[in-house]
Amino acid sequence: MTPRLASLAAGLFLLAACAEDAPPTPLTDEERLTLPPDLEMGQRLFRQCGVCHDAEAGLPHRVGPNLHGVVGAEAGRHADFAYSRALQRSELVWNEETLSAYLEDPRAVIPGGRMAYGGMPSEADRRDLIAYLKTKGE
Repeated sequence: MTPRLASLAAGLFLLAACAEDAPPTPLTDEERLTLPPDLEMGQRLFRQCGVCHDAEAGLPHRVGPNLHGVVGAEAGRHADFAYSRALQRSELVWNEETLSAYLEDPRAVIPGGRMAYGGMPSEADRRDLIAYLKTKGE
């Protein structure tokens, strides 16, 4: 094989290798919001919450309250958990709208609350997490 032919073959090989396994371009938040909620993504996102919360029926509270059945429930509903006064007085019902706002910026929704979480800026992530939490109340 001549050096020129070898260079051409190597170039074609590299070109073919680059074209095969290119990772897909991640979707933007806006693009994700046009799709149905991703429950697997919601479950992965809940791992962050799982440091302080459980969401399975019958498990005890941890640093934060058990979130089983949270969607549709009144804030501060567990008599055996020591919520902040701010949360107890909030009169919130945890629906998709209130949960999304709270997950985005807990301190803005409940000033004086104790949840030590900085917030989830992605609307698509919040939607996926809330969809996952809904499955934990069924």
